[in-house]
Amino acid sequence: MIKEDILKQVLIEQRELIKPSPEYVEREMLPSVLSLSKLKHIVVISGHRRAGKSVFLSQIIHKFYGMDKIYYLNLDDERFASLTLEDMNRVMEVFMQLFGKRKIIFLDEVQNLEGWEKFVSRLYNEHYKIYLTGSNAKLLSSELATLLTGRYTEMEIFPFSFREFLRYRGIEVTEEMLYKTVTRAEIRKLFDKYVISGGFPEVVQYGEMSVLRNLFSDVIVKDVVARYKVREVKTIKEIALFLISNAAKEFSYNRIKNIYALGSVHTAKNYVEYLRSTYMFFELPRFSHSLKEMHTKIKKVYVVDNGFIESVGFSSTMDTGRLYENLVFGELKRRGKEVYYYKDKNGKEVDFIIREGKKIKACIQVCLSSEEETVFRRETENLLKAMDEFKLQDGVIISGNREDKIEVSGKRIVFIPAWKWVLVSSHHGIGSG
Repeated sequence: MIKEDILKQVLIEQRELIKPSPEYVEREMLPSVLSLSKLKHIVVISGHRRAGKSVFLSQIIHKFYGMDKIYYLNLDDERFASLTLEDMNRVMEVFMQLFGKRKIIFLDEVQNLEGWEKFVSRLYNEHYKIYLTGSNAKLLSSELATLLTGRYTEMEIFPFSFREFLRYRGIEVTEEMLYKTVTRAEIRKLFDKYVISGGFPEVVQYGEMSVLRNLFSDVIVKDVVARYKVREVKTIKEIALFLISNAAKEFSYNRIKNIYALGSVHTAKNYVEYLRSTYMFFELPRFSHSLKEMHTKIKKVYVVDNGFIESVGFSSTMDTGRLYENLVFGELKRRGKEVYYYKDKNGKEVDFIIREGKKIKACIQVCLSSEEETVFRRETENLLKAMDEFKLQDGVIISGNREDKIEVSGKRIVFIPAWKWVLVSSHHGIGSG
C-alpha cells in the first residue's frame, strides 16, 4: 500500500493538474455531456492514448460541476503502479479527509486498476455519479458488459476534428468565412497541413511529428505487449506498421498470417484485435443484407489519425486520395455514424454508405481527381449503382476542389471539397450525429 503522506501528495498534485488551461480547446462533444450529467448512469469516455480524454474530463468538471464538488483520480500515474483493489477504500478515506464528503468522482485511465469494475460497481451502488476514462476498448467493453449492464453510457474521444484544429489557432469558422476568397484560401492551406499531420493535441500544439512515433511505441509496448503478454514483439509491431501503411485498403487475416508466418488465422485475428483495442485502428465491414455474410467478407482498415500514416507508415508515397478517405472515415466515426463500404459482385465500389436503423441513408465517394474524365466516369458510375441498389435520389462525392451539382438519370450528385465537407455540420444530407 502506498504511504498515506505520498497518497495525499499525489491526490493534491493531480487535482492541480486537472485545472483548466487557456491553451485547451473546448471539445465539440462537451455540450452533449449536459444531458448525461443529469442521469445516474456511469459515463465512460474511451479513446486512444493522448487523444485528450483527461483534458475532456477537466472541461466537464469545470463546466458542469466545479472542483469543490468532485474527486479526481488518475490511475495512469506511475506512483499508483502497485495500487490494488483493496487499496481503494483507503484512497476514498483520504479523499474525504482532504476534501470532505462528495458524491461525484472522476477516474482517469481506469483499466490500470485490476478489478476496477467491482470498485466502480460499488461506488455506483453507493449513489456516486461516476465518470471514467479508458484506453482499451476490449477491457472496457467486457468488464462493463459483465457488471455494469444498463448502468452506463459511452462517449468516444477522437483526436481534434478540423474545426477544433482551427479553433486552436484562434479561427472560429462561420458560414460567411467559407465563401470569402481570403479566408477560404487560409482554411484550405491549414486543411492541407491537417490532412498530413492529423489532430492529436500535442502535435497540433507543438508541431512535432516525433510525438506520434513515441506514442506509437508506447501503445505497442504498454497497451499491447504488456497487457496481452505478447511474446512476438517485433511481429506485432510490424503488423501495426502494415495496417497503418495500408490505411483505406482491404485486408484479410489470412494475408497477415502468410506475410508474418503466423501459426494460424486465429493468431492473426487475435493480434489485429489487440491492436484495435487500443483505438489505433478501425475495421470497416463490407455491407451485405446478410449479417452472417457481412462477418465473413473482407474488411477495410482505417487509422485513428492521419498523423500516424505520415510519421510511422512504411510508405513515403502514400497517395493523397487514401489520406483523404481515411480522414473522411474518421469524421464519420466522430459523428457517430454507422458506416460500411459497398462493393457489388462486379467489383464496383463505393467508399462509404451510412445506415440509420434498417435503411441506407447516404452513399459517399471520395474522389480527388474528379476533373479527370476516366476517373470521374468510374466513380460516378459506381456511386449511381449503389444509389440504385439502395433507392437513393442523392449521392455525395467528396472532392479535392470541385464544388457543384449534377443530375444523371434523374439522380443528383453533389460535389463538395473535403475541407468544406468536414466543416459543414449538415454534411449534405447525412446529419451531424
